[in-house]
Amino acid sequence: MIELKTNPDYLDQLAADHILDGRDATGGDLKAAALDHKNLQEYAERLERNVSEMSAELQSYKTANDELAANFFDLMRDRIDRQILRHITDHVEKSEADGDAIREAIKDMVRDGDLCVDVDYSNVELELSISC
Repeated sequence: MIELKTNPDYLDQLAADHILDGRDATGGDLKAAALDHKNLQEYAERLERNVSEMSAELQSYKTANDELAANFFDLMRDRIDRQILRHITDHVEKSEADGDAIREAIKDMVRDGDLCVDVDYSNVELELSISC
């Protein structure tokens, strides 16, 4: 909250005193200043409430975004794993099923463009591992 040095009630009283003393113009200015003071104070309080509400809303969006990204990458990882397994199975069925054959089959798939994974997100890490 903004720390204010003046009190609008004091300004109203001061305005009334000036008007009683015959200084109507000064009293009117003080009364207008007191009203401006009240309006600005209420506006500042509304802004502070809005900032708090927006901050909470932004945090909920960030949380939802993080959860969505995690679910998306879990889904993608499963699909990539299935796709790789399908391609490996197709290639290995055509050759011997030993470790060297599997490695060669994967190299051929990468070289031929059958296996390609592109992920370009600046703040997301995707770990892909194949174990034989």
